[in-house]
Amino acid sequence: MRDLPDVSLFASDGFWNHWHVVCYSDPSNGGTPCTGSPVCWSGSGGTSFAAPLMADIQAMTNQAAAGYQGNPNFVYYSLAAQEYDFGGASCNSTLGTQATPHCIFHDVTLGDNDMDCQPMLDASGNTVGTFNCHLPSGTYGVLSPSNSLYAPAYGATRGWDFATGLGSVDAYNLVSSWPGAQLH
Repeated sequence: MRDLPDVSLFASDGFWNHWHVVCYSDPSNGGTPCTGSPVCWSGSGGTSFAAPLMADIQAMTNQAAAGYQGNPNFVYYSLAAQEYDFGGASCNSTLGTQATPHCIFHDVTLGDNDMDCQPMLDASGNTVGTFNCHLPSGTYGVLSPSNSLYAPAYGATRGWDFATGLGSVDAYNLVSSWPGAQLH
């Protein structure tokens, strides 16, 4: 089991009106024709979208390299080391469209991972304490390295971090930079 990210992909499920656009056109299984503007199509997200998208990116990499590539992490980290050593600041995600167009990973340097938490309860349901959970009031608290005040637990920083791994992936640049890849 791994709890640490190697890379980040967009996974919003409607938060701030952001999601992956979905076109499911198989009418025999409940789909409808994908006509009109994609803004009118269905949308969804979450890790159930991001994980298969990363698998798709790896499948494109395997195809471009003419064979299975095994555990890709070794290459991810090698490519990231080159990128961050040679102008990584120009691949900072905060630059938006001003980032260098050849970035494989867009380094996420702002924000942190947050999640709700609950206090630990004994067998009778009584609160017996918290662990990395700031609970100022109510039932749910927020992940924090302190139980008495809120502090970001896993902040995004330059390079690899616990919040976003190496950063968000540019699929085309990753595939085209892969050792031995031949794009047609």
